[in-house]
Amino acid sequence: MQVYSLRGMVLHAFFLCALAVFSGCGEQAETREGSAGKAIPVKRVHVARAGAEAPKGAVEYVGELAAYRKVNVACETGGTIERLYFEKGDKVKKGQLLAEISTSSRRLQVRQAVAARDAAKVGLRKLLSGSRPEEIQMAEAGLREAQAALTEARKNYDRIKRLHGIQAVSDSELDAALRGLQMSRERVEAARQQLALAREGPRSEDIEAARARLRQAEAALALAKDYLKKSMLYAPCDGVIAFREVEEGEVLVIPPAVILTQVVDLSRIKVKFSVGEKDLHIIREKERFPFTVDAIPGETFSGVLVFVSPTAHPVTRSFPVELSVERPDPRMADGMTARVRLPLSRAGRTVKVPAAWLAEQDGVMGVFEIKDGHALFRKVTLGGYYDQRVEIISGLQGGELIITNPAGVEPGDAVKY
Repeated sequence: MQVYSLRGMVLHAFFLCALAVFSGCGEQAETREGSAGKAIPVKRVHVARAGAEAPKGAVEYVGELAAYRKVNVACETGGTIERLYFEKGDKVKKGQLLAEISTSSRRLQVRQAVAARDAAKVGLRKLLSGSRPEEIQMAEAGLREAQAALTEARKNYDRIKRLHGIQAVSDSELDAALRGLQMSRERVEAARQQLALAREGPRSEDIEAARARLRQAEAALALAKDYLKKSMLYAPCDGVIAFREVEEGEVLVIPPAVILTQVVDLSRIKVKFSVGEKDLHIIREKERFPFTVDAIPGETFSGVLVFVSPTAHPVTRSFPVELSVERPDPRMADGMTARVRLPLSRAGRTVKVPAAWLAEQDGVMGVFEIKDGHALFRKVTLGGYYDQRVEIISGLQGGELIITNPAGVEPGDAVKY
């Protein structure tokens, strides 16, 4: 953007008029009799009327062309680059496969997760189906066998007990027969419980545990598939490959993330620049603005306003603006310098004066107006610098008689023109 310093212009104007001050511009050409009869020096000055007119011309801002979309393509999981399917400068379509990174091992992990999921499904299905008839029959047979053994153990114990009564057997033989009887009773009880479990089926806790194992296996499978998907990089949009920074066989270690390439969508282009607050009214009053591109001399293009930032940059105090380029030229590229011309069209008329008319008093900018033969300092608020003149936002209404060579003039001085 062309930048002008109002204070610098004013000082420059003061220097230009310095010689004129001593050669007659501010010369004390005459004297005037005061109220007390004393001669008051009168300064001869040049004057002109402050005129109000409609703004004209244009102000230029420098910006740059930018693609609507520039997407960096990077790997989230790391690994070995097994395949690359692009070269810099290639045109790609959205969803086109660009690279494969450790996909062979990720596919094996998916197969392993599928097998674990299937095993968990079988275990849950087995519990939900309950005991098979054959299992119940086996439990019943086991109970009958245990009951028969208990009957034999009881008969043996009764026989040993009678013999022990006539002292035909020893005490140890009686004890052994008793232990055999007790063990047979315990086997019957165990067989009876086994049959009850077979008839009742699996417990609800076992079924819930099996369901949890299945959910865990399904989550592991989803995670393996997600890793496989992330190891296959696809074009995020239509565009052109901007660069290629890697080769097949390289190992990517995460973190940090490694950007493999960038896809630039040049089907739509915008112009990005920043506007000073004094020119915001121009942006808000129009929709289309002409601009030129340094790399394409001699041609003028048009852009439609699509964005004006609601906040100013904290350092430059300017507002970011974006234009959408109408009918982008194939010669345009991201980053080219663009120059936007904002026409000065505002309703109403504004006062504009040459910078040489301005004066400074105690750090305040203003002009000297002639009132009743004396110089009256009037504070003004400055606007933009257009057509070699400074816009006066407030302080002058137009038609005032202004001293055009204010160097050497002080407030209250007697003047003549």
